[in-house]
Amino acid sequence: MKKIALFSLSLLCPVLLASAQESTGAISTLEADSKKKPGFLSPMGERPKGAKTEITASEEASFDNEKNVAEFKGGVVVKDTQFTLSCDKLTVKLAKDRGGIEVAEARGNIVVVQATDPANPKQEKAIGRAGQMTYKPDTGDITLREWPSIQQGINNQVATEAGTVMYLKSSGESRTVGGSKTVISDTAKAQ
Repeated sequence: MKKIALFSLSLLCPVLLASAQESTGAISTLEADSKKKPGFLSPMGERPKGAKTEITASEEASFDNEKNVAEFKGGVVVKDTQFTLSCDKLTVKLAKDRGGIEVAEARGNIVVVQATDPANPKQEKAIGRAGQMTYKPDTGDITLREWPSIQQGINNQVATEAGTVMYLKSSGESRTVGGSKTVISDTAKAQ
């Protein structure tokens, strides 16, 4: 993957942001908000101070200063200390004051993997898959659409209809609206 543009979605680097608009392939580093709530994408509570999120795109990365919107296209991979996300396209809308992310929308071939908390050995790693995902950092909630599924440990919730929607709350609760099936794998050894 050819990486041509490196830019930061911070207030300190608007020149680099503008130059990335015509690039093919990009890496972006987002400064992390150190006061994130725990949830699917931030299960370990507050983020470490100075933590960063790296976004790699194989085709394009662009930023619109007037609209406070960044878009990443083609083989998008987001690496964070608390999760990994891969998708075809990622759109990030920054808050008006650019103090953080207002909403993130992912589309196409989404796989999001939650990191586990080393301090909580009983925590199960969660994996979400869908055609569309919305993440709201202010609440930590995720909405999965277009054939979503959520696997956590031995439990796997799978949509049986394209229109099924799965909601993941920052509290760890989930809710499914629409047709779905739950598969629980028995891991007990036969005697």
